[in-house]
Parts: sequence; structure tokens; C-alpha cells
Amino acid sequence: MKQSPKQFFATPAGKLTLAIIAMVFCWTALIVYLSSTSTGGTWFPTETDMNRVRQEIKKDTSTLTTEQANLDAFDELQAKYEDSLATFWNADRDGEPETELRNLVNDAAQRAQANLQTLGSVRTSNINGELSYADLDFTLVDEYNKVIRFFAEVEKCTPRLSWRRVEIRVEPTRARAVTGPGARQNNTTTVTTTAAQTFRTTGQVRVIKYSPAGNSSTGKTATAAAAKPATTAATATKQPAASTPAAQQQPAAAEAAAESAPAASTPAQTESASKETNNEENEK
Repeated sequence: MKQSPKQFFATPAGKLTLAIIAMVFCWTALIVYLSSTSTGGTWFPTETDMNRVRQEIKKDTSTLTTEQANLDAFDELQAKYEDSLATFWNADRDGEPETELRNLVNDAAQRAQANLQTLGSVRTSNINGELSYADLDFTLVDEYNKVIRFFAEVEKCTPRLSWRRVEIRVEPTRARAVTGPGARQNNTTTVTTTAAQTFRTTGQVRVIKYSPAGNSSTGKTATAAAAKPATTAATATKQPAASTPAAQQQPAAAEAAAESAPAASTPAQTESASKETNNEENEK
């Protein structure tokens, strides 16, 4: 007896046949869909398709090589920057340059036994959030060999200081009259000696300050500087006797400074010697 399609598909054999037909249909639809994708690829590519893919791979490889080279250059620059941070002025390690930089230059002048005439205040200017410049002006007046020794001592400072500006000028020399026994060679001639040649050296040193926490240390320095006068006044009120020895030593220091500057008395001594010579000539 013949079965209708409905009766056949109701049997196990019919259900298996229906499943096979559905599976074949799904596979056919999937193959058709994947054979023409949005990128133009096919299940059976032609030589043109393969050449196009090769060109894309070559282009992507070249881009990857370029980006990798840029990344390596950036890593190298980052490594150099981190290495240079060790040579910069670190506020946590070296203190604040507003005070310590002046001490470094002053100590270098003392080691060189050079006459540091003026020492300015430290000026800072920001570079970025972590770095800033600190500049210090100075004036040195002394003999040439001491000036050179001062330069050598500054080069030994740690952290290393860089020279932003240096100017050396010759100071005018003055003749100084010699007094005492043997001062005159005869009745009309006064013996004079020439002072050693000195040089006026003006310059500016610079350091790069590294603050890991940004510019917060600047605010701390300003706060500490503002509180310093009050602390000094309180200390002077509690210990008035501590300043007495220093006050007693001021006259002695002034006398020593006057003796160490013979050039200031040179015109007076020369004029006195000339008057004595004129008096002797008039008596004759």
C-alpha cells in the first residue's frame, strides 16, 4: 500500500530522510554565503585574489616594521631620559637648590681660595611637570690662577653644574707706594710696587631640578621661607646672649677687612709720599 508523504515523514526512515535533506540545504547555503563575503574572498580564489592578499600582507608587514622601529626608538629615548635623571638635581636627595646651590658655589670658592665678591639668588623656571631650571649668578674678583682653580672646583661639584654664561675681564691695576726702611732709593724718588693683576669673572651656573612629585616642593620651600623670619625672631628672643660674641667680633672683622684691602689706601699713601718729597726739595 502506498504511503502519503505525510505518513512517510512520520516514520523513522522519513524523519532520517528529512534530516539529511535539511543538513544538505544548510551546508549549501553556508557554502554560498561564505563563497562571496564582504571582503571579496572566495572558497576558490583566483590568482588575482591571491596577489591582492599578498600585497596586503606585504603592506601590513611594512607597517608593522615601521611601528616596531618607532617603538624601539621611544624605548631607547625613555631609557636615556631615566638614566639622565640620576645626574639631575634631585630635590629629595640633594635638597632644595634655592639654598644648596649657593652653598655648593660658595664652598667651591673657599676650596680655591678665591675672592667670591657677589653671589646672587637662585632663579627657577619650569620645563615640565617634573623638571625645572635653577640658575645662579656670581661675581669673582681675583688672580687668574685662582679663577682657574675656582672653575676646576665647580666642575667637581655633585650634582654637576653646567655653565650657562662666563665673562672674564681684566681689572685695572694700581701702583702702591712702599713705606718703611729702604723705601727711597735717593732723595727725590719714591719706590712703588705694582699690585698683582686681577680678573673680574661674572657668570651663571645652571642645574636641572628633578621633582618626582611635581612642583609641590616649591610650595613647601616658600612656606618654609615665610616661616623662617618668625622662627629667627623667636630664637633671638629666647637666647639673646647667643648673638653677643658675634657682635663683639664685628670690630675685629672690620679691622681685618681693612687690612686685607691695601689698594683702597694706595692714593692716600702716594699723596703723602709726594708731599714729603716736595717739602724736602723746598728746604734744600
